[in-house]
Amino acid sequence: MSQSTKWIHYDVARHTLLMRINDVCNALHLEDAKSPPNRAAIAALEAELEALDLKSDLISPDDFNGPDPAPGP
Repeated sequence: MSQSTKWIHYDVARHTLLMRINDVCNALHLEDAKSPPNRAAIAALEAELEALDLKSDLISPDDFNGPDPAPGP
């Protein structure tokens, strides 16, 4: 895999993770604003957010060292 392809794959993965983190943060905010908030839902969202943050911290461009995709038809 070329360096530029590796970085493209990394950027897409990182962007996808950041979008999901944003979605979970928004859901957490909405749930917390409810009266009364569902504490079980908040705990689940917080756990998901923690897992996503960890993935975001650990992702590296070196995770994308594979063959170049085959050319299309």
